[in-house]
Amino acid sequence: MKFTIQPLFFIIILILVLSGCNGTQTPTPPEILTPDSGTSVSTETSMVPQESATLVPTPSEPVVATINDEGIWLSDFEDEVQRYTVAATKLEKEIDENQVREIVLETMTDTLLLAQGARASGFILDQDSYTRKYESLVIDSGGENQFQQWLLDNHYSPESFERLYKLQIEAAWMRDLLISQVPTREEQVRARQILVSSKTLADDIYNQLQNGADYNYYAWGYDQLAGGELGWFPREYLVLPQIEEAVFNLQPLEYSQVIESNYGYHIVQVMERELDRELTQDALLQKQRLTLMAWLESQIASSSVILSQN
Repeated sequence: MKFTIQPLFFIIILILVLSGCNGTQTPTPPEILTPDSGTSVSTETSMVPQESATLVPTPSEPVVATINDEGIWLSDFEDEVQRYTVAATKLEKEIDENQVREIVLETMTDTLLLAQGARASGFILDQDSYTRKYESLVIDSGGENQFQQWLLDNHYSPESFERLYKLQIEAAWMRDLLISQVPTREEQVRARQILVSSKTLADDIYNQLQNGADYNYYAWGYDQLAGGELGWFPREYLVLPQIEEAVFNLQPLEYSQVIESNYGYHIVQVMERELDRELTQDALLQKQRLTLMAWLESQIASSSVILSQN
């Protein structure tokens, strides 16, 4: 049976992308708790459990950072840097040591913030719940011997794995809570574009349109495969915000002025518009990413973050 536990870094990456971009070279993460799972959740959302499942460093344990009085152990951080480096090397990715350390610290900080958010929202990972999930991992790995070998191969001690896996469970619960609140329906437009590489040409086409030329003629003339079709999309979806801003100010069959981007010169037409339309899976994933990123940014801004001199 294939072992499905993976280094913490990849778990965090999957948390941040909401498990939407799994590649074939990255193993599947372990099963995680969701907001409607059997683990107890307090009805008082501001309550922090008196007995946290996460192990907090003792004063003698060196930390690389302290987030809201809870430390990221230096030993865990260094092990995670090593796991990241080994994984990147296997994938033949160029790595910069300083950048790696920065990425790992950022992802471990995000995980801790999510875990703290779960506890503050009333989530309690008790020892019985953790033990059941741990035992399930051992079984999925092929048994205790194979599991212990995996820990050794990936630079985990039993204690460090428990610390980090508990954090991952808490963080995943908070992630699921946040993304469950993202609406699945939203105002959307269906648009198409005329895209050319020359501003002079774009201006000429725009003038022709203004004088009564058929938009359809140019859309298919410069994109014979799709007619410039962009499909349906909500706000905060396109990679070119200037186009998005323009189209949401247009009504069906209206078209924009010439818009410049790194791709060329665009004239965009709105084909249809709906105030309440189901998001595509990709659009919903993008909305969930933005929600998670915004939450993390707000938590960083309002948290006490102390970096160690180690």
